[in-house]
Amino acid sequence: MENTSTNSPQERLKRLVYKSIYIAAFVFFALKIYQHHHYNYGYSLLPLFNHDFQERSIELLKETHHYTHEDGYDGQFYAQLALKPLARGTEIETALDNYTYRARRILFSWTAWCLGLGQPSWILQAYSFQNAIFWFLTAILLIRWLPPINAQNTFRYIACFFTLGLVNSFSRALLDGPSLFLIVLAAFLIETRRSWLGAATLGLAGLGKETNLIAVVTLLGPGKLRSNLNSQFILKAAIAILPFVLWFAYVLSSSQFGNSENIGTRNFTLPFVGAFETFLTIIKVAGDKGFPPGTFLTLATLGSLLVQGIYLLARPKKNSVWSRIGIVFAILMLVLGPAVWEGLQAVPRVLLPMTIAFNILFSRKLFLIPILVFANTLTFVGISSFEPKLIEERFEMVDESNLAYDPSTNEYSYLEFTNGWSINEGKKSRYWRWSQGDSVAEFFVPRNHSIEVELSFTTKTISPRDIILEVNGEHIWQAENEQLYGDVYTIPLILIPGNNTLRFYSPTPPEKIGSDPRPLSFALVDYNFRLIRTIPESE
Repeated sequence: MENTSTNSPQERLKRLVYKSIYIAAFVFFALKIYQHHHYNYGYSLLPLFNHDFQERSIELLKETHHYTHEDGYDGQFYAQLALKPLARGTEIETALDNYTYRARRILFSWTAWCLGLGQPSWILQAYSFQNAIFWFLTAILLIRWLPPINAQNTFRYIACFFTLGLVNSFSRALLDGPSLFLIVLAAFLIETRRSWLGAATLGLAGLGKETNLIAVVTLLGPGKLRSNLNSQFILKAAIAILPFVLWFAYVLSSSQFGNSENIGTRNFTLPFVGAFETFLTIIKVAGDKGFPPGTFLTLATLGSLLVQGIYLLARPKKNSVWSRIGIVFAILMLVLGPAVWEGLQAVPRVLLPMTIAFNILFSRKLFLIPILVFANTLTFVGISSFEPKLIEERFEMVDESNLAYDPSTNEYSYLEFTNGWSINEGKKSRYWRWSQGDSVAEFFVPRNHSIEVELSFTTKTISPRDIILEVNGEHIWQAENEQLYGDVYTIPLILIPGNNTLRFYSPTPPEKIGSDPRPLSFALVDYNFRLIRTIPESE
């Protein structure tokens, strides 16, 4: 007999709403990933290549177009391993901050090399972007355990989708997000009675990060622990562990120097010591600053991880693959050292499997919903921090004219949008850049002679206003924009040797549109800056 309660119009409408929320989550995800693409550097901003490491980096990286930051992070080393997938030789060993520590985590450098088809610039983009691919695949797999059939599943799914650990892994091009995919895939294979494939998947995960191997407990069959420690489990565990052992032996034998600085001594400590030290640090720093509002959010983030771990340890689920995953990562949480807890940036990534396990297994009782929400503080922080880092974009002249080439530096000059501009929006076929009302662009002429250039663009405004262009302090052009889009303007300019300043401004104050927080005055649409010729001294 058909269950009328689950097929009523009201229930069908609810399920449609839940499915719509899932779809909206994927759309939001895609838009955010797209926003992280930089006009000049693509996704290669994400590994956070550091200025200080440039001199010792491998030659292939130096020859590949990328951006360097004042502050670096671990992704810069794994990206270089992607350019040197054999991880062998003095050059790569010198480039890494710790050869044996980084090189043993090779899997996702290999995947980037394969995705980039061996081409250095493609490899760099592939390494930087692949977190998004694995993130998407993880989200697809999680629908198995959290399908869009009720409100609790929907909340838990969104909480997993945008948890802080996944956001941080993508925004810094790290290994934790891709590692999570392999652990989730292994759990799926083991639950569907394909444990040998699950063991092989865990073997791959171990090549991504050695700490992933604690998930071998998922290979234990149902029943008591002693009865499960049989030859079949031992063989499956060997399949999972052996690839890492063999690769690590290769790395050790490949080391030219034989001693790397020991990274990892502060990664582990006595139970609860790392979390307690972090708590004391948060309180001390907040006390020095008068306990700003952000302190309570930081404490909630720390508390949410502790709640997840304590629940999983206190309420084990018999014969549950996810319970085993959650428990071993909760135990890992207890012994993580100050280096992992510091700043609460690394620990949400390291404990991603624990967060997923918690949301799948936590009690469905309604009176416990506040605890569920609190334990997912990580998601609220993750969504709020899922924003691209603002790096100025430049309209490059490399392919248009050798007049921008400076032989003394072997580099090309760029039209740089410096003060008063928003980031470039749109795509290469249709793009625009908003001004706050008084904005500056600069161009350096690397020649001893003035050059003739042609600046073209379409204007766009919210309301009628005049737009004025000054070049090196001289009034060059002015137009009134009465409608949304103005005319296409082509303005001939003479630029002098050295630095040239192009100032665009409007006397009318800027405005705001809807929920956009930016003050907007006018935009240059499809702007182009073409170098024409050198002007002889006789002219």
